Amino acid sequence: MSAWPVVLPWLLPMATLIVLSAFFSSSEAALFSLRARDLRTLARRGAAGRAAGRLLEQPERLLSAILFWNLMINMLYFGIASIVGGRLEQAEQGGSAAAIGFTVASLLAIIFCSEMLPKSLAVVSPVRLSFYIAPPLTLAVRAVSPLLPVISVANLFTRRLIWPSFEPEADLDLTDIERAIDLGTGDAALAARERAMLQRLVEMADTRVGEWMCPRSQLRIDTLPVDEDILQRPLPPDGYLLFAEPGTEEVVAAVAVRRLRPSQIDDLANHVESVLYVPWSATVSHALDVMVQQDRHVVAVVNEYGETVGVLTMDDVMRQLLSGPDRHPYHTTRSQIEEVEPGLLRVAGNTSARRLAKLLGLARPEGRSVTVTGWMQRVNERVPRLGDTCRWEHYQLKVCDEHEDGTLSIEIRSIDDVDAEEPLR
Repeated sequence: MSAWPVVLPWLLPMATLIVLSAFFSSSEAALFSLRARDLRTLARRGAAGRAAGRLLEQPERLLSAILFWNLMINMLYFGIASIVGGRLEQAEQGGSAAAIGFTVASLLAIIFCSEMLPKSLAVVSPVRLSFYIAPPLTLAVRAVSPLLPVISVANLFTRRLIWPSFEPEADLDLTDIERAIDLGTGDAALAARERAMLQRLVEMADTRVGEWMCPRSQLRIDTLPVDEDILQRPLPPDGYLLFAEPGTEEVVAAVAVRRLRPSQIDDLANHVESVLYVPWSATVSHALDVMVQQDRHVVAVVNEYGETVGVLTMDDVMRQLLSGPDRHPYHTTRSQIEEVEPGLLRVAGNTSARRLAKLLGLARPEGRSVTVTGWMQRVNERVPRLGDTCRWEHYQLKVCDEHEDGTLSIEIRSIDDVDAEEPLR
């Protein structure tokens, strides 16, 4: 008996099973590679795109269904392969060598065609693939839904029985990080910079967003919808375009132009993302956590009336962590804090009052004021004007200059160095 009549009737069922297994393997790789931004893109493409988002709302249920179908398909595939292998061994032109060769070829075919190749292609273009696979995969998940609770209970029982002592690892202690920095480099200057960055990272938990944000007065806000000629004008220094609804002045959307590829610039409207909102009292660490979770790059800082008082971007946070203060592109023309002469400092009015207090060793200011100008306004009970002075413990603050953008320059010197005849307010 020839070997081919034994093999040929089974090739089509086996190829079908390989295609089905490839479908579920690529579905797993594509869907679990999607980011929050990819899900928002899919949601704008219609019902098929939204179906992918609904599947990922219950990831454990989705994964259990995919693994169940893959297991059933693979068991059926290898069952057919074993039947064909047994018949080949009994065929006149077959024998043990033909049976072993067919079994090995079957194994390699399913590994390459239903695992390696589909998953590799899926992670290259997960958004496009998810759009097409979501509807049939939804039907497949619904078909095995009655069995999923049983599978989940069995999975939980297995974990408790075999790995009962597995516990989440403790968070990395800050002292461990500092010790790693000390042991990781012999360069003292590099170690000092790393230690300073670590300190700024820790301070994020106690730093208000108002200290790191770009104030409203320095923002350029355009109006939706996106104008095709908007890129003909100079970009803001930080590379972010901010937008408000027509008739309003509150920031509702943004585009991180500096993050776009050249091919994406022509389709600017499709890359507009809504901004997140945090109160002025929120910490920078909270704002960063929100941006990371929602995969956004901009948060609008609002006051108790819901008015936008400033904007904090992902670049602002990274710049402060890596480069330290006074590195914001809006402030490159005027240093936030500079020493004019020994014993005399000049600061920008929008400098954080808490940061200045740290520098001078003063008590941290209380209340809602977060800038030096705001603190002077609170003490003098009026908006600071050119020539106004006030006292902050053993220092005198004096408004020495007013710039075209409305910001002030304030001189700070010790009370001991001030002429006794100069009045203090």
